[in-house]
Amino acid sequence: MFKVDVSAWRQAWRSLGRRRGFFAAVVLTLGFGTGVTAAVFSLVDTVLIKPLPYPDADRLVTVYEASPASKERTSLVAPARLEDWHRLNRSFAAISGSYSENVTDTIGAEPERLQGRRVAPRFFAVYAMPRLAGRTFTEEEERSNGPGAVVLSERFWTRRFNRDPAAVGRALTIGGRSYQIVGVMPAAFAGDATDIWLPAHLMPFFTQLRDARFLNGVGRLRSNVTIHEGARDLASVQAALAGEFPATDAGWSAEVRSLKEFRVGDSRRGLLLVFGAVALLWTIAIANTAGLMLVQLHRRSRELAIRAALGASRPRVIGTVVREGLILALAGGAAGAGLAWGLVSAMPALLSRTPRINELSLDWRALGFVAGTSLLAACVFSLVPALAGTRAHLMGALAGSSRAVAGGGHRLQRLLVVGQVALSVLLVGSATLLLRSYYDLTRVDTGFDASNTMTFHVAARWDEDRVRIGQLQQQLLASLEQLPHVQAAGMTNFLPATGATLRYQVNVEGLNGPNADGSMTVGTRSVTGGYLRALRAPLVAGSWCPPITTDLKAPRTALVSKRFVDVHAPGQNLVGRSVRIADTPGSPMRIVGVVGNMAEDGHATTPAPYLYACLVAGGWPDPEYVVRTSDVRALATDLRRIVRELDPGRAIFGVRPVQDVLDAALDRPRLDAAMLTLFAGAAIALAAIGLYSLFMLLVSERAREMAVRLAIGATPRELFQLVMTGAGRLLAGGLLLGIALTAAVDRALSGVVVEAGIDLTALAVAAATLAIISTIAVAGPALRAARIAPIDALRGD
Repeated sequence: MFKVDVSAWRQAWRSLGRRRGFFAAVVLTLGFGTGVTAAVFSLVDTVLIKPLPYPDADRLVTVYEASPASKERTSLVAPARLEDWHRLNRSFAAISGSYSENVTDTIGAEPERLQGRRVAPRFFAVYAMPRLAGRTFTEEEERSNGPGAVVLSERFWTRRFNRDPAAVGRALTIGGRSYQIVGVMPAAFAGDATDIWLPAHLMPFFTQLRDARFLNGVGRLRSNVTIHEGARDLASVQAALAGEFPATDAGWSAEVRSLKEFRVGDSRRGLLLVFGAVALLWTIAIANTAGLMLVQLHRRSRELAIRAALGASRPRVIGTVVREGLILALAGGAAGAGLAWGLVSAMPALLSRTPRINELSLDWRALGFVAGTSLLAACVFSLVPALAGTRAHLMGALAGSSRAVAGGGHRLQRLLVVGQVALSVLLVGSATLLLRSYYDLTRVDTGFDASNTMTFHVAARWDEDRVRIGQLQQQLLASLEQLPHVQAAGMTNFLPATGATLRYQVNVEGLNGPNADGSMTVGTRSVTGGYLRALRAPLVAGSWCPPITTDLKAPRTALVSKRFVDVHAPGQNLVGRSVRIADTPGSPMRIVGVVGNMAEDGHATTPAPYLYACLVAGGWPDPEYVVRTSDVRALATDLRRIVRELDPGRAIFGVRPVQDVLDAALDRPRLDAAMLTLFAGAAIALAAIGLYSLFMLLVSERAREMAVRLAIGATPRELFQLVMTGAGRLLAGGLLLGIALTAAVDRALSGVVVEAGIDLTALAVAAATLAIISTIAVAGPALRAARIAPIDALRGD
């Protein structure tokens, strides 16, 4: 039976207790390395590796309409087409869809805005997620004009009803109508993105509007059906529909993608970049700890030699070192687990826009990762140095030949230090590049002035009386513009840089566009003239949108961007020409003006041609209101008063500066740069410790040699230069290797920086930073060498 030598472990613990500085340095290094690595591993594992939290999640897919001839291939799905796909396909157990709609609950003392989703029939059946309480919608409730029913999210159930099971059966009042609470869905179903789910209750005429594309489609494949097979089946169904409805379905197909891949989106590259940086940091921490172990091994060479002289075998001596390494790994792993728990707890607030962040937890995978890496670390930083340090005959140490004991370790430690410097260059260079890229993004000319502008929402539903909503919008904007501290007020369907990259095909009088039918693909926004004036968008030609009106028969007007003119009509005057959005009913719009280019699609993209359709009051029930004001506090007070006077049942929400909206669009590059900078700083610190420990070891080992040099005429300055020259060689080797590594991973940064490519400035900053800090780290051992007393050094080690 395996027997644990308790006394040997006690001796190892006492030995470490006598070297408290070394013990603390190793535990802190390992704790930081394992904690950060485990936390980021949990994040990457949750987002990229774990399946979605639904039964048979690999069968869940997104479904979209696709037009191969268009620049923007995919589109949302029309309800009529969604029903046809569900009815005619052979590969899907169910297909459904949903769209977001902010609603107002007026059951309480004050109206409360809720984040809602309207869902088509079979929505909950597609996900097959068990309810937390109650049930989901019945067929009768899903029909048009069916009974009012609502399903709550766990977050809203907790906030409003304190998780009371009796909440099922109560009712919310939305738009003056009662909706009975029939069930509660767990937090993993949708996270914090949704408060409630409501049946779509689409009117029958929507089944005739095959061009009304507004549903996010989702489907569940049948068992043993691959995504490719499902996509091929749905494409064949759509081909048959094109023959039946050529006017609306011709030229359209279907696109099917994994729901998991869709949710992860473009976050994959950034997460892998951060995880790669953390893995490098962990490697540096292990290498640095191994270096510290080598220093300790040298300092204990006499002790270990005495053990050997008294009969201890080499395996027994190695076992002594390994036991200490395991204790260090255990303590470092425990510290790392605590740090990882704290970081994982903080991540949802810091990374709120990261997909699947609501599923993040420190589970057995991460704890196993901590345990496994700590055990691996123990083997690397104790067993390897022990083998290297005891390779020579230990009795040599009794005679004072310490260089024979650790000579092999020097080569290993030099390699470790070179590797640390190289990885530090890689991290510092990458962090500098990301920081510069983020700075460049903040300096991008957005084409408008967001200072002193506020945005907000006033709750309204899409199924409300549009005339009533239009009158509210008209009166609200007029009242705001009468305030002395307001310079302009207007509204738009989407603010710039919010990810709403809407693309449509348009035909302009007298122009032959690049598309086969003579149309051109452009971005679109619905705006009022007051909105453009509030943002101080430059008017290049013509005039602003006319004053907002509720008259649906009034002539329709629009503006185009300067980029629109430059790309599709260079040198021409488009003011006065008609423009029509392809495949949409209604009369064409008359172009009344040209505005400057605005960063509608984000800071990092070249401005695309844009069409700005002038809004009719009530045409977009829930717009982004934008107001330019000289007094934000007064605006907040006046806004509540005005809305209360116009309609006391309306909730006001989303009040914030427009600049905050723009800043939020830079959250990801800012976070990437900040995290990589943090890791780079830690890497530099670890590399500096590695250099310091190596040269302290070399100086202490070569004390006799340096004393002899001083005795025969060498000056302290020459000894200082000798140590610094040795450090310079290692530093130069690490810098060259780091530059090569940076060049090798350059392509990995192409998706997270504005301009990819080797950045000489970033490399120069990295090299200079490492050189300065390394010089400071090695200066201590060098000064010690210069201050060696020859007599004391020649007397003994």
